[in-house]
Amino acid sequence: HDAAYDIPYTTLHVGRIDGGKALNIVPNLCTLDFEIRHLPADDPAILVAALQETADSLVREARQTSAKAAIEIETVNAYPGLDTHPSVEAVRFLQTLVEPGTTQLKVAFGTEGGLFASRLDTPVVVCGPGSIEQAHKPDEYVELSQLAACDALLGRLRVALG
Repeated sequence: HDAAYDIPYTTLHVGRIDGGKALNIVPNLCTLDFEIRHLPADDPAILVAALQETADSLVREARQTSAKAAIEIETVNAYPGLDTHPSVEAVRFLQTLVEPGTTQLKVAFGTEGGLFASRLDTPVVVCGPGSIEQAHKPDEYVELSQLAACDALLGRLRVALG
């Protein structure tokens, strides 16, 4: 649990399910695409191992009916969570540039920031226009006022860096 995040716990999301050809035919395959959005303190390998253990148990039971029963879990993408501490100089610097009242929080969605932080061993701050309320949904958009606020921030950044 990390109360600094907008969703303060690790989540599992099934985004796609595909199986079967017709309502009256028992499918021979079903595919679930899921993701685990884990807190940086949680080890995703332990979470996947727990899923695999449950899957193995289900398969043992299902094989009493069919020797072909199987569940395979394949990792197709993985990246570490981003957890830049508020005391980091880059965070403090950015806080001097944002408009007063601007929301500053950890967000529970994926970003390459965790990869940059871990592989380059450097602090990373992610900021920009838009809202997760409109992101990754039909008719995704960024408001013009958000773009204007971002443009103003970039102008203040240019001045601050000289």
